[in-house]
Amino acid sequence: METPTGMRQPYHNRPSADHHRDGIHWSGVALLQDTLTGYSRAMFSNWLWHRPLELLIDAGEGLQLALGQKVWAPEVVAITHGHADHLMGLPGFVASRRFGKGAQDKPLTVVFPEGTAGVETMREMMARLWPREQFPITWIAMKPGDEHPLGRTRALQAFASLHGSAEQTLGYRVLESRRRLKPELAGLSQNEVRDRAQALGREAVMDTYRHIVFAHTGDSMPVPPGDVAKADLLVHDATFLDPDERKWGIHATVGEALQVARDADVACLVLHHFSIRYERNETLPKVRTLVAESGFQGDCWLLDDARLINLR
Repeated sequence: METPTGMRQPYHNRPSADHHRDGIHWSGVALLQDTLTGYSRAMFSNWLWHRPLELLIDAGEGLQLALGQKVWAPEVVAITHGHADHLMGLPGFVASRRFGKGAQDKPLTVVFPEGTAGVETMREMMARLWPREQFPITWIAMKPGDEHPLGRTRALQAFASLHGSAEQTLGYRVLESRRRLKPELAGLSQNEVRDRAQALGREAVMDTYRHIVFAHTGDSMPVPPGDVAKADLLVHDATFLDPDERKWGIHATVGEALQVARDADVACLVLHHFSIRYERNETLPKVRTLVAESGFQGDCWLLDDARLINLR
């Protein structure tokens, strides 16, 4: 795995996620190596584990083999849609947790798009494979806008993706509740703010807002930038180089993903689901040129098979 150098404080412990304001860039932090483990090969297997959030996005084949003894760590699996390359690793993952020598009874939550036939079929298959086994799983059907709590200050929120299916497909974002000084008080000194807070209470000087610390589109056409605005980390479909190669409106291009990241002002973009039609040694220089010419100022990576490749 290609990893950044010049180790600094990981992004998820930073007091501010605005890389334009605090001057911290993802290429200069111990970030992806410490945060993401995943695999992405279009049509074959796709999954991503965000370790600090204990969150899995999708469950393609090979998931439990890659995680090994860390198979008990994830607490939530968020399925973006019911296609086999995003789902077929779920039975093996669940079985490894239940029958391995570890935290066999640790609860697991699986969230998925409401009405997804693939997920319901998988649940039925697991019930038939192990008819006398009770797995500690909570299954939650989601619609765009639905949320599932991730601890005290964070929530996993579903949003609509554009994958050309008659069934609902979803992306997910993790929202973190934060507080900041009310804009109208920006001109006050620190002592004036403190005095006002003591006299009127903290609510008189502070606003609560929600910040996107992580977003994942799943397989999708370009998502509206507002859905992922100012995200610390965005994982976006980037299947094609040329939109003319796209027969149906189900996957984004590298250029479209870069435009979303630029317009949404995200700190770091990870491209995934890059088509196997492209010979990598020939194509990666073209991808790097697209990144350089895109106007996107954040850091940019490609998840290709199990490698994270720095595109800067």
